[in-house]
Amino acid sequence: MRFFIIIIIAATAVFSWSGFKTSRAEAIFFNVGQGDSFLLHTPGGLNILVDGGPDWYTLYALGRYFSGHRPVIDLLILSHGHDDHLSALPELARRYQVKRAFLPARINGDAGSALFSSLTESGAVISYPADKLCLELETDCRLCLFPPGKEFLDSDDDNDLSSAINFNCAGLSLSAAGDASGRREQALLAEADDLRAQILKASHHGSAYANSEDFIEAVNPGALIISVGANNYGHPDAKLIHRAQLSGIKVWRTDEDGDILFYAKNSQLYVSKPW
Repeated sequence: MRFFIIIIIAATAVFSWSGFKTSRAEAIFFNVGQGDSFLLHTPGGLNILVDGGPDWYTLYALGRYFSGHRPVIDLLILSHGHDDHLSALPELARRYQVKRAFLPARINGDAGSALFSSLTESGAVISYPADKLCLELETDCRLCLFPPGKEFLDSDDDNDLSSAINFNCAGLSLSAAGDASGRREQALLAEADDLRAQILKASHHGSAYANSEDFIEAVNPGALIISVGANNYGHPDAKLIHRAQLSGIKVWRTDEDGDILFYAKNSQLYVSKPW
């Protein structure tokens, strides 16, 4: 039996700037197509953006979320350097105040160079974590980052360089590991003390070569989020969805469900449309 209950809200939630500042933990998964981008929000008002998708849709979604006000991204995390996780971030760093950024050890290509330039020009503090890092963001709100170990740094596959996160904040918990392969997931199981979370963002868009039974069992989620687009290279894997459903895990897909909002309130986890 899963250790929490998702309550589905039928009505669409519309946020104003004052609503956005309500004291609750939130996670929004943006429907960026074949890519990844999601925002974490703490009751104290901190905003953590993880990845930036394959185009500028993340900018559009953030504009709606912040209701036209110039937002602050307190922490930007890029899981790894592939364009489908990166593309909106250089422009985001030009438009918004990004206070701090955690970047992977290797970013190739023009988009990576543009991101570094934009962050530098904006005055953001840039870090390249090499070891596990846990941040006490505020009371009852913790974020842990798990960068790849030395054995992955020479890999020809940038997916092996994916950093993972575990976010546990005021009744909402989430784990995600970018485009981690099965091999990277096994390393995470060996090094991470606790990856358990209510919500798991599926690795590599629900790939058959990730999201192993061992990894999902260790996270023990009640909800599996698959960020995937129409041009999906065979993602998500049908066997993954079947395994999740047999285990009682609710599957959400951005290509079918669009943008998805989770929030915690009174020790319950709710899911709704964000706008």
